[in-house]
Amino acid sequence: MIWLSLPNLTRGVPLMEARKRVVPEAPPFQLSLRIRHPSMDPAAISRELHLEAEHSFRAGEPRHSRSGYAPGAVHAESYWLAALNASSWLQDIAFSARPGLEVAQQHMAGAAAQSLEWSLMLCAMRLGKSHGALLQKIRADGGQVSLLVVFSPSVTSFSVPPEVSRILGEAGVTTEFEVTAD
Repeated sequence: MIWLSLPNLTRGVPLMEARKRVVPEAPPFQLSLRIRHPSMDPAAISRELHLEAEHSFRAGEPRHSRSGYAPGAVHAESYWLAALNASSWLQDIAFSARPGLEVAQQHMAGAAAQSLEWSLMLCAMRLGKSHGALLQKIRADGGQVSLLVVFSPSVTSFSVPPEVSRILGEAGVTTEFEVTAD
C-alpha cells in the first residue's frame, strides 16, 4: 500500500478555500391573518384566500380538551389562522416580459422580506383589493379579521403608511402588534 501525503500533492497549487454557506436571516417580523366567524367553514376560507391554514377548526366541531375535563364541549365559532409571506406575492406580477426585470423582482422580494413597511403595504393591497369583499362579508356575518404583526426587539421602529391603514380599515381588518423576546 502506498500512502501519499496531501501536502506533497498540492505543492505549488493554490488551494481553494471553502466558501461559507450563506444562511438567510430570518425576517425580524412575521405576519399572520386570523379569522373568527360564527359558522364559516375554514376550508372555504382557505380556498377563497388561496392560503393554507396553519391552525383551524369549525364551529360545532368537538373541542380537544388538554385536561380531559370537558369531553362534550364544541367550538362556539370557526377559527382560521395562516402565516402570510408578502414577498411571495411579487411572483404574481409578470416581470418576465422584459429581460433583466427578473433581477429587480428578486431584489424587491428580498426587500419585502426584510422591510415591515413593504410587507404591510403588500398585505394591505392583496387583502383589500383581491379579498376585500370576502373580508367585509366575514365582518357583516359577525366575524372578526385581524392582521397579526409579531416582531422582535431588533425592529427598533417602523411606520404604517396612511394607505395601509385606509385599505385595511375599509376591508374591516384589525391590525394587532406584538413584540416578542429575542
